[in-house]
Amino acid sequence: MKFGDRLKNARMEMNLTQEQVANDFFITRQTISSWENEKTYPDISNLIKLSDYYHISLDLLLKEDTGMKEYLERKEIERSIKPILRILLIIDVLVLVLLTLTILNIIHLNHAGFLILIILGILNAVARFQLSTFQRKIDIRTTKKLSISTKSLFLSGALFVGGILVASLTDYYLIGGLISGIGGAIFLIYFAQRNK
Repeated sequence: MKFGDRLKNARMEMNLTQEQVANDFFITRQTISSWENEKTYPDISNLIKLSDYYHISLDLLLKEDTGMKEYLERKEIERSIKPILRILLIIDVLVLVLLTLTILNIIHLNHAGFLILIILGILNAVARFQLSTFQRKIDIRTTKKLSISTKSLFLSGALFVGGILVASLTDYYLIGGLISGIGGAIFLIYFAQRNK
């Protein structure tokens, strides 16, 4: 028997409506319905509460339900990835600020320092792309959304690096800075949409 069927059977054996269970859990009836129809799954704390509420062991509640196991594994992986994404964002912001300050001649980097900064930005963009690809592999349902995001990530990285190259290899600092700024703006929009 699947997870949703176990929940529904347990609720019906106790002669409870979805509304009553939802009120006891301080959630909406639609959430209970979604769990019972396996459109979504409860998080681990609600899963434990459900086990206690229906007097069903977690083992029995989860037994033979690969969908729930995959959901919990995916959530664990996503939780593990979040700190990495935050660190990459901090590096992105630092690289962008340092490049902007260098282009505006507020700070002066020698060629080696400027090259290290560019390499750091490129490696960061590659790491973000690989994380995005990994997330797509673990969450098939959002593939279309991620593929659009991946394209915007590539575009922002290309513009950012292209602008840096224009600024460093030519005397057109303003144009290079503008191109990099557009790439940075696209990246910030991409990141804001990902964290909604």
